[in-house]
Amino acid sequence: MRLSHWILSVLLCCISFTASAQKKISYRFATRAEAQMLITDIDNFTNRLNSFDINLRLNKENGRKSELLRLAMNETLNWSENEKKKITAAFKSLQAKIDKQKLKIKYPQEVILVKTSMKEEMNVAAYTRKNWIALGEKYINESTPESLEYLLAHEMFHLLTRSNKDFKKSVYSVIGFNVTDRELFFPIDIIEKRISNPDIEMYDSYAEFTINGQKQKCSMMIYSAIPFSAGKTLSDYLSVGLIPLNDSLIPLQENGQTVIYSIDQAEDFYQKIGKNTEYIINPEEILADNFAYLVTQKKNLPNPEIIQKIAAILK
Repeated sequence: MRLSHWILSVLLCCISFTASAQKKISYRFATRAEAQMLITDIDNFTNRLNSFDINLRLNKENGRKSELLRLAMNETLNWSENEKKKITAAFKSLQAKIDKQKLKIKYPQEVILVKTSMKEEMNVAAYTRKNWIALGEKYINESTPESLEYLLAHEMFHLLTRSNKDFKKSVYSVIGFNVTDRELFFPIDIIEKRISNPDIEMYDSYAEFTINGQKQKCSMMIYSAIPFSAGKTLSDYLSVGLIPLNDSLIPLQENGQTVIYSIDQAEDFYQKIGKNTEYIINPEEILADNFAYLVTQKKNLPNPEIIQKIAAILK
């Protein structure tokens, strides 16, 4: 190879590496028409909604999935120019902080932003599905630049773990969770009372906790211990449980019912997940908060080592 060709090849490699290392967040704002198609898609989330999920979101008994999808479709909205400017400024600030820390993040090829009233998802601030983020109109208008940056970073994390299994495995290991190559199987008694979270596309993780003095593999699950009753809110139902698994990663049962431990029964729960966040319903949400704290450069955390380990993965 001629020297000039070799130099050119080296330069091209450097350019290619730099472009990859400095990849920016690519996003766009969905029109209401596109949002209606996205939000009514039968994907992993909508396909797995149980009767409790549907009743909870509709706040009525005997609700139907078609009613929920119709509600979701009707609650989509068009973006205003002011909202676009506010979100664009937040993304720009986030990208500057990511670049400053030299974090190498492999973003999805495209992120779509959907605007909704959030009535379809119990008035939360935001949620994700596939490669899109739904943002609530009320939260957008009332948020500060700092809180909007945090929210976007938190939601972006869900897209990253969804699109990159290797990243998911690495980052989950920071708090002691293993990610399996297939989704875990749960018996029908758990499936019927599981509270679905659109940010958790797959239940494919477990960690080893000390329960009653013994090590036990467990998967985390959000569920309701009481039946649905109109008029209650999500907080009235929400329980967080640890479901013990055998060596084949099958949930343990007693008297035909799946065993569920409370997180308080795990003696080393907080030793593993830390105390940086109170949003401890699932490893996905625990890590999304920690990731958001990293990229927004939050200081004075109780467990900064968690942030440092995530940063190491991204460097």
